Amino acid sequence: MVVSNIKILILILFLLLISSYGAIANEVSEQEQIFQQPSLPLAKQESSTVVLSVDEKVLSLKKLSEHDAVAAQVRLQQLQQAGLGLNQAEYYLLHVIRANIANVRGQEHKVINWLNKAIKLEPYLHEKQLNSPDFADAHLMLADIYQQQGFYQQAFDAKKKYIKKYSAHLKAQNSLRVKRLNEKYQLERKREENELLSQSSELKRFELTRVESQRNQQNINIAFILLAGLLFFFLILRQFKIRRQLKLLARTDSLTQLANRRAFFTTGYHLMAQAISDKSELCVLMIDIDHFKATNDNFGHDIGDRVICLVADLAGEAMRSRDILARIGGEEFAAILPDATVDQARAIAERIREKVQSNSEQKNVSDTVTVSIGLASINDARENFDLLLHAADLAMYQAKKQGRNCVYNYSPTDQE
Repeated sequence: MVVSNIKILILILFLLLISSYGAIANEVSEQEQIFQQPSLPLAKQESSTVVLSVDEKVLSLKKLSEHDAVAAQVRLQQLQQAGLGLNQAEYYLLHVIRANIANVRGQEHKVINWLNKAIKLEPYLHEKQLNSPDFADAHLMLADIYQQQGFYQQAFDAKKKYIKKYSAHLKAQNSLRVKRLNEKYQLERKREENELLSQSSELKRFELTRVESQRNQQNINIAFILLAGLLFFFLILRQFKIRRQLKLLARTDSLTQLANRRAFFTTGYHLMAQAISDKSELCVLMIDIDHFKATNDNFGHDIGDRVICLVADLAGEAMRSRDILARIGGEEFAAILPDATVDQARAIAERIREKVQSNSEQKNVSDTVTVSIGLASINDARENFDLLLHAADLAMYQAKKQGRNCVYNYSPTDQE
């Protein structure tokens, strides 16, 4: 009776073992159905006495996924289309790669899912391989995700596993270094002994030549990969610089490097809306170079461009750091003065006028250069920025009527 019960118990345990084994095999195969199945049966890959080789494409894809998820997603699709036959170590890294790609806010559950799928493959891998950083990082990443979600116990457990694996890896590396140093010492000693035998010395020199050739080939391959990576990086950097320069050119006047008309109006609409909302002061200046057409006709456009640049430099020196100065026409400039009262704006305008008048001769331009400046406050035209700029323009024309080289404040009577 006892023997019969024992047989029944053994049979039940055997059936449970087969069922559990089948479930694990099905789960692994379903997760990786987009890749070719392993070339070896699963039962043989369960052995933990062998370090499985990992394709260099998988390793490089893992490193890419840690820095550029978009490029990694494209590379992963290409790897899937290649239909490579992968072993369980490569499956492990593919799960980690998917976790890196999915590691965005709101997708933490996907990251945890992929990492747990990777960790389920640990029984099939060698402990030495699992302790290496490429594999142990899965536990560190899992700990970070758990910590972000507030699961501190799970985060602590995952971090503890990572520290244990990483410590074992460091210990193995140290042991390997010691072993290599010992081997190197014994090799040197053996070389000294074998120098007495010419034939052994010739064989050893041949071996060293072969090893050096392999090393040189490896160095060439590494240099080629680095060169390709650098070329790709510089192409991306060049594209980024071109794009940034185009954006800057779209908002900048090419002659004076000031803001252009488009940028000026965009900024003006925003600053005026903000001033109305905050109930703060805002003034606008319209600046026009006096007798500029005569300067162009008498001295040429080169001198005219130098005069424009001179006025731009001097006006910029008189501005405050938060003021906006732009060239909106041939010899016309405009400025937005946030949080400036009429008196403050007039003081800035007078400073511009005086600077232009007193410095023009020192800058080696044709003749004394002067400017006429019109000033308008937000209190003169609160409807919109266009009307405010128009008011400053009317004031500027009044300044020209009064003899030029002066500053004129806008008055409602100027409309007439």
